[in-house]
Amino acid sequence: MSLDNSAIQLHHYSDADLPEVLRIQVLDFLRIVWPDGFTGVNRFRDWTTNPAMRPHHLLYAADWQLISHVEVITATVSVNYVEYRMASPTAVFTYPAFRGEGWSSRLNALAAELIDASDAEIGLLTCAPRLIDFYSRAGWTHAEGTPIIAGPDGATWTSEDVLLTRPTCSIMS
Repeated sequence: MSLDNSAIQLHHYSDADLPEVLRIQVLDFLRIVWPDGFTGVNRFRDWTTNPAMRPHHLLYAADWQLISHVEVITATVSVNYVEYRMASPTAVFTYPAFRGEGWSSRLNALAAELIDASDAEIGLLTCAPRLIDFYSRAGWTHAEGTPIIAGPDGATWTSEDVLLTRPTCSIMS
C-alpha cells in the first residue's frame, strides 16, 4: 500500500494518551540516536521523557506510522539560586525517509507556539551547534558563550551543546 503526504496528519497527545504503537516508535528512534539515555538503570526504560516533566507530544503520522516527533516538557531550573519555570522542546526527530520535507520545521514552530502560550517563564533548549539555524527559524535565540554544566553534584561536566532561549508570554505580561 502506498500513501501520499495527504495521509500524514498532525496529532497532539498528553504523555498518558500517546498510543502505544507510537510510543514504541519514539522509543526505538531515541534508543538508536541517543543511546546514552538508555544505559545503566535506564537500559530497559519504557518512557520517552521523565513523566514528572509532563511531556506533551506533537507528531506527524500516517495512520500508525510515525513520521516526525517533538515533545514539549516543563521543569524548574535554577540560575544563580533563583528558580524559573521553563518549557523546552526535546526528542525532536524525523524518520530518514521523510527528512527534507519540513515536518520537523512545522513541529518546531508549533512547539514554540505551545511554549509561548504556556505558564513557563522562559523557553530553553540545548542542541548541537549545527542546529542553531534550525531553531532560530522558530524564534529561538542562541545564548552565545553560555556554558551548559550538566550532571549530578560532584559529577558534573560541561556539555558541547549550545543553549537557546526564548521569552514566553507569561514573562512578557
